[in-house]
Amino acid sequence: MVVALLCCYTTYSQEDSSTSNLPTLVLTPRFDVNPYIPVGGKEPFGVGFGNSSLYTLFEGSVGDNFSYSMSNHWLSTDPASLYQNAFRSDDVDFIDWLTLSYSVGSVTFTLGKDMLAIGGWELDPMDVDQHTDLCSAFWNNIAIYQWGGSVEYTTPSENTSLAFQFATSPFGERPFAAKLFTYSLVWYGSFGCYEPIWSVNMMEYERGRFLSIISLGNRFTFGDFALEIDYMNRSASLRRFFEQEMSLVGKFTYSYRDKLDLFVKGGYEQCHGSDMFGWESDEVTFVPTMISPRRDYVFYGAGIEYYPLRESRDLRIHAVAAANNYANSVSLSLGVTYNFNLTETILKHRKK
Repeated sequence: MVVALLCCYTTYSQEDSSTSNLPTLVLTPRFDVNPYIPVGGKEPFGVGFGNSSLYTLFEGSVGDNFSYSMSNHWLSTDPASLYQNAFRSDDVDFIDWLTLSYSVGSVTFTLGKDMLAIGGWELDPMDVDQHTDLCSAFWNNIAIYQWGGSVEYTTPSENTSLAFQFATSPFGERPFAAKLFTYSLVWYGSFGCYEPIWSVNMMEYERGRFLSIISLGNRFTFGDFALEIDYMNRSASLRRFFEQEMSLVGKFTYSYRDKLDLFVKGGYEQCHGSDMFGWESDEVTFVPTMISPRRDYVFYGAGIEYYPLRESRDLRIHAVAAANNYANSVSLSLGVTYNFNLTETILKHRKK
């Protein structure tokens, strides 16, 4: 697939000497070493490979109105599942998103596979950049990429936008065939030091029965410091609406000269209902696949991310520690991620 994209890019670049509309192709490998240090002698020492993976991002525009974007997840620590799950709604596969957008004035129409417009700052970063053992159980369990369409209106000042999305539901097995859908309304804002991502969602888990989600993502920036606070409430009925499922996630980051990020992160999740996004599993995982109604979930940790290249954040070296009240171990993640821009490399080669 990558070779095909490169061939497409080469043909396009030869036909047009202008670089303004040339597609961008970025290859992103990540490698982690992920030791698990037992606490209290209840579990043996173990080593995994964390979020080791291989992604590509291919995007660009055609004319002044059309744009496209495709993100592929080619390899993971369980690569077979990416292809066995192809075109399923209830799990991830090798296509994260594949969208075609048409913009006219302040309105943008998008069709294809896209991230559900649930909002929240924990969901905002690219998957390849996330430290999964320090993410919420909701982030780890939901199949966030679904097929559908959206329409978004951006104000002339470009500091706020409102979008409506219609998409398949992660509770269905096959897109559209299950006839289960998700309806989302999301608001994005940018007001100086404050950036909200708020949404309301109706997610069908059975024909005519919906899981209601209210998500309030908030980001505050003060110089080199940033604070993110995400609150999400999930309810399958109006009765005890705010007492069923919820997540509260916070992250505080200090950035030094755009070269070094130090952060602490923690969260609290409860499931006093039916745990809609969990599933039964015999596999032992650091982040639980189901949260017990008898024990709320608490996770916390800290990390450092270093960008050694001059005037670039393409190369990242990280070290992260995570713990929670479900696992009898501490997770350490040591790794490196590199965004290799193949478009820039080809352009440089052509100029020589």
